[in-house]
Amino acid sequence: MSRRRHSPQVLLLLETSRAYGRGLVEGIARYVEQHGPWSMFFEERGLNDPIPNWFKDWKGDGIISRTVRKADLRRLQSTGLPMIELYADSSLDIPCVYVDSGAITEMAVEHFLERGLRNMAFFCNDRNHWIDERRESFVTELERRGLVCAVFAASSERQKDWSQQVERREVTCWLRSLPKPCGIFCASDLYAARIMNICRSVGIAVPEQIAVLGVDNDPVLCSVCFPPLSSIDLGCPRIGYEAASMLDRLMSGKNCRKNKKFLMPERLVARQSTDVLNVDDPDLAKAIQYIRQHACMGLRVAEVATALGFSRRALEKQMQRFVQRTPKEEIMRLRMERARMLLQQTDMSVEQICRKSGFASFKYFARAFRREIGLTPREYRKRHRIL
Repeated sequence: MSRRRHSPQVLLLLETSRAYGRGLVEGIARYVEQHGPWSMFFEERGLNDPIPNWFKDWKGDGIISRTVRKADLRRLQSTGLPMIELYADSSLDIPCVYVDSGAITEMAVEHFLERGLRNMAFFCNDRNHWIDERRESFVTELERRGLVCAVFAASSERQKDWSQQVERREVTCWLRSLPKPCGIFCASDLYAARIMNICRSVGIAVPEQIAVLGVDNDPVLCSVCFPPLSSIDLGCPRIGYEAASMLDRLMSGKNCRKNKKFLMPERLVARQSTDVLNVDDPDLAKAIQYIRQHACMGLRVAEVATALGFSRRALEKQMQRFVQRTPKEEIMRLRMERARMLLQQTDMSVEQICRKSGFASFKYFARAFRREIGLTPREYRKRHRIL
């Protein structure tokens, strides 16, 4: 990177009241530590707070914002400064970094299907562009697989305040109307926590009747839920890091060929709120559990059939029916899941990860990883390493 004559003055308009915003700041700080220095203007704020009064006199070089108010967004754009936006509608003509909604919802659908759930629903009691996009993507992904999605639709008289009894009654009626067992995908951890509180208050068992999945992997929200909440981790530090990298290029006078960057969600953290296996056949349930326990220990399909007294053909037929995968495909999926986790979260060599994931041959592992993931293991680590 070319050296500058001065340290860039960068404004960060990001909320500090939620784990999401703090994660963005963490990633930005990591980038500045490696490529700075920058002088960052940053203060404690909430997501809906207006632009601070001192902004009208601020003279700087760049802005990273997460702006809810359209008037504020226009005001920031009017400065003509290089700017990266992390909240506004991705259809707007403004440089931005987002996590791909299709990848988020595909991860959610796969998670429910792995647990034998065929009834699925989407919950959020608010409307905005990212919620609408997430809902529509979830519905579309289920339709693509021949499944139907139930979507919560509040009455027009709904009060804005969640504590209003009229809304709680509507959500309770909706929950009771859902075919059980059912997996509910919530727009964020906040909405998932609300669903779980209502389930508990009206005697709907989680996860046995309703399995609940959120988004953001907020450690506080996930831990205060009972049982603890499963959630999709979007990788906020990585989003912040990429936003800082893009802004740095813009401030250096470089053109970004693509002014929108869409990232993959980092991982799904499974906890007790989705810890269920909906399989009617107890022998098949044992086979699935056996595969999940031993897949990364060099397990072969024939060993599963022998250990549990199945014929291989019967096992493949039953697995295909309930989890839409053959035993061989399920073993491969679990090995890939382990390999991806180790590449993201550890400093193990790729050769060590090959062995820890249940592969005897590194050549076969590398070839299978590229076929399944679309990248080599080293390329995947470079792109998706958790900061």
